[in-house]
Amino acid sequence: MKQATMQAAVFIGNGILELQEVEIPKITAPNDVLLRVEAAGICGSDLHILHVPQGQRGDPGTIMGHEFVAIVEQTGEAVTSVQIGDRVTVEPNIPCGICPECRSGHTNLCRSASNIGQWRNGGFAEYCVVPETQVHAISKSIPARRAALAEPVACVMNGMMRLNPQPYETVVLFGSGPIGLIFLRLLKLYGVRNVAVCEMIESRRMEAQKLGADLVLDSSRAGWQQTLIEQWGVGPDIVIDAVGAGPVLEQAIDVVQFGGRILIFGQNLTQQSTIRPGDINRKELTVLSALAVHHSFPPAISILENPDSGLEQIITHELPLREINKGIEWMRSRQAGKVIIYPGK
Repeated sequence: MKQATMQAAVFIGNGILELQEVEIPKITAPNDVLLRVEAAGICGSDLHILHVPQGQRGDPGTIMGHEFVAIVEQTGEAVTSVQIGDRVTVEPNIPCGICPECRSGHTNLCRSASNIGQWRNGGFAEYCVVPETQVHAISKSIPARRAALAEPVACVMNGMMRLNPQPYETVVLFGSGPIGLIFLRLLKLYGVRNVAVCEMIESRRMEAQKLGADLVLDSSRAGWQQTLIEQWGVGPDIVIDAVGAGPVLEQAIDVVQFGGRILIFGQNLTQQSTIRPGDINRKELTVLSALAVHHSFPPAISILENPDSGLEQIITHELPLREINKGIEWMRSRQAGKVIIYPGK
């Protein structure tokens, strides 16, 4: 590696992501791995960080990007699991290992985690340094654009593993943005026969239909619940909130069957819901949530190795790093679904 500097997308604060020329990071710990980033995805949580006010934590001065695939360029002296030239994806949440959550096995809930791409430099750059513990080997035969989906697929797999949907169950899925479409494809891979997608934007309803939704509904229109009941006879066994908007939980509680399950996945800290706890109790509902990755990277990578998974279809745009702000604006205005960034181009 001859160059000393690189282009990187740095969060300035107050909604600003700025391209800067910065020094290439160096290995500083024995278990560090220097990665050359191949491809990185823009996540909905990146949009929340760049929202004013911020919907999620992101520290000014940090190189953003937590969904990426890379090639190992250099390894620290204590690294044993990967070697130069290997291809890896990155698990972005680095647990502290000593808090009660970590010690009880819930490392995804670590109260002192160091998050790559949020308050530790991430993958919207040509190079990135991460601890060996955070990398997962992935085949070089998988196209970079698909391999870059490993982190969001792993997050969704965490939700799926908690939910454990069965093929005979009916599912209502709120949202057909990139995360919603990943849920849709995984539900279909699980063999779920009846999936209804609730989405207010027509173009996204069309995407959901293309990717396998059995029924698409405009949840902004009065009477959509009645349309669902007319189609299925009863409410769904499962409702998944892949949006994180306040009213969704209220609608989920209203439409789900007695004894049903609700998974809260979408996260936006600016949103609130008004619900009656008695409605949950009266219907004896199980309300679940899923945060980040929890032992779900290996199954996610296995799914991505299947070219018939259909997951690559959620990608709508691919851009060089210098055009990252264009991609963010396209996602923000719903002109784009999943945008993949190539730092080396």
